[in-house]
Amino acid sequence: MHRNPSHGTQLLRRFLQQAESYNRCMFPKTSSTPINKPVKHDDNYITEQILFCQNGIDKMNIRNSSVEKTSNEEILIADVTSNEYKYETSSLELNVVQQCCIVSIISPYAFTIQLTRDLVESDAFFKTMNDYYNSIDDLHIPREYLRKNLLCVTWDPIVSAWNRSQIMEYDLSDDTVNVFFVDLNSWEEHVPRARLRFILTKYSQRPVRLLTCRLAAITPLSDHEWNNVVLKTFQNVVHNCSCDVEPLYKGRDNTFYVNLFAAHDEAYVCINDFLIHCKMARPIDDISKEKNQVYMLDEHGQPMHSMIALYWKAGETMRENEICAKPIHTDLHSSVSSDSFQTKYSLSNLPLTKVVMINSHEQLIFARYNSYIMIPGFTISNLLNELDEEKIKRFANKLGFKPVIIELFSHPGLYSQLLTLLTKSFTPSRIHLYSIDCIRKLLQICECTHENLDELLDRARLAEAKDDLSFWEKSYKLQ
Repeated sequence: MHRNPSHGTQLLRRFLQQAESYNRCMFPKTSSTPINKPVKHDDNYITEQILFCQNGIDKMNIRNSSVEKTSNEEILIADVTSNEYKYETSSLELNVVQQCCIVSIISPYAFTIQLTRDLVESDAFFKTMNDYYNSIDDLHIPREYLRKNLLCVTWDPIVSAWNRSQIMEYDLSDDTVNVFFVDLNSWEEHVPRARLRFILTKYSQRPVRLLTCRLAAITPLSDHEWNNVVLKTFQNVVHNCSCDVEPLYKGRDNTFYVNLFAAHDEAYVCINDFLIHCKMARPIDDISKEKNQVYMLDEHGQPMHSMIALYWKAGETMRENEICAKPIHTDLHSSVSSDSFQTKYSLSNLPLTKVVMINSHEQLIFARYNSYIMIPGFTISNLLNELDEEKIKRFANKLGFKPVIIELFSHPGLYSQLLTLLTKSFTPSRIHLYSIDCIRKLLQICECTHENLDELLDRARLAEAKDDLSFWEKSYKLQ
């Protein structure tokens, strides 16, 4: 987009007036009890999501979407609150052979397909989205908006296309992110922020039609990982030929256990049986095995998407390799230093909580939940003059953030440590944890002006982005 600098202030004022007018129509004041003028800030929050079209903000007519619009009018809203894409599987028929195409293959236990009947609609959707982003020079994501699980679109310079993405990790010092491409079931690391754009809600709300699959009823011969010979054989059998899939059932991580067929000129091959015939796999009752399968869990305590789990496992393997690659010294000093290093950064020895005094009588508590730095609701309740935790949860949900729930039986160590920090007389059965970005928004809504809070939240956010485990041992002296 090209703006005339001499009219920038006037155009911005006009846009904000139109946006506020739109918000008053779309989000009228309710009878619920406000906290420190929350309705005003909620309006501002919604306003910052309303974006202008490529024709210029002065030409955009913002109004209630329930009113019939002409073909030249469209309200463009950027999705800055969602944390995940919806995966559409309702149209998939179990125990029915259906035509498909192979999108990607990692192993016989992790490959991606798309049903042939969805191809035309999907191609039309991605063409529309790419045409739009190729036609604008806007929607850049500022540094302050970077966060884990932010939905966005990412430019791929190799194939010259925009892909729907989700931020997995970010590095503020390098100004790069690691993104997961939801429509490709793959990821890319160290992506410059300049290649990212906000995604419009009309694109983020379209469900993902890919299906993550694994070959049913077979297992590697050694009960370990599939080797490169099996992987190459699998790729060769399905290369450049039409395929059919028969979904049998869905695992708890939403992976489909399938029979896969490849149609060649000379044969119609069932890949599952073919790998057993070639003595590259053996049969197994994987229904019983799946019930005992141990999955990586997401922030909600549910089995993680299998491809995202592979992303995190790849990162753990890389870190282990880096540690193993370090030179080993036999002298006593080096041995002591190495032991000290391993003990210092061992996750099992790190505290699960961190208390920082904001002033002489108020404190902020951080909780270590997997790779996230989170904040318990009760500490925010104390900062906001005993604001009811239920109201905190309601406002967080309105902002698009869901709390992580900690219980004694699900997270005994973290729950016990947080319990010792409670200043209230009663013992809650659940403790709610909120992300740093959620707390920052909540403090803005409530007009909380503790001068040290922003600096402390910035430090925690940077430590989370860089996976800096020393954060939990380092003591901070706030000015």
